[in-house]
Amino acid sequence: MFKSSIISLVFFIIITPFIQAKNLEKSMILFLSFDKIEGGKVVDHSQYHNDGEIAGKPQKVKGKFGNALKFNGKTDWITVKHDDSLQVDKGVTVMAWINAERHSGPGGAKWSGILAKSNNPRSYSFYTTTGGGGALHFSSGGGSTSAKKVELNKWQHVVAQHTGKGHIYYVNGELAGEFSGKSALPGKADTAELFVGKTHEGSREFLGLIDEVRVWNRVLSEEEVKKQMTASRLKL
Repeated sequence: MFKSSIISLVFFIIITPFIQAKNLEKSMILFLSFDKIEGGKVVDHSQYHNDGEIAGKPQKVKGKFGNALKFNGKTDWITVKHDDSLQVDKGVTVMAWINAERHSGPGGAKWSGILAKSNNPRSYSFYTTTGGGGALHFSSGGGSTSAKKVELNKWQHVVAQHTGKGHIYYVNGELAGEFSGKSALPGKADTAELFVGKTHEGSREFLGLIDEVRVWNRVLSEEEVKKQMTASRLKL
């Protein structure tokens, strides 16, 4: 009986990580919850292990789910080294919970970077912007600005997608704009690193809190977006 229990326990310990990895689908290429930070690195919960390196001294604070990072809008950000798994060619969905203190970058720059993969060619650069009265901006095969504003000093769930032909936005689970006529994604042509809390152009550092950064190499449905918005890492 005792031997049987030991064997069952060993099996559970071995198989559990595989069960957890299976629950996070292959198309999720980055998942930074900020709940697990080890030795100056933010752990990526996706199966690709695209961990992020911390620059500056962002503060670990209470987030939308678990912990979040508070960025000072000047010297704080996360760098994720390039990996082929982060390249996108057919579609992409980027999302995060943000609690922004401003729509602009430092010094009044028009854009503030939530996350970005490359500048030229851009795979996916996602910003808040002073344009549209304080909206979202997505630069991926061309640029567009969401039809809905992002409130400041309040948790907001923000999503941008490139469908292969156009952009789709969601704010707090609600459709926030659709725009056609966008160019194809760069795929393997993009070998730059990925940033959270700034973009590659400079002077676009984010001021405020960021939590639950998630990226897929496909377009999520509206139903999937809403599910992801309300689910913590432990519930996926």
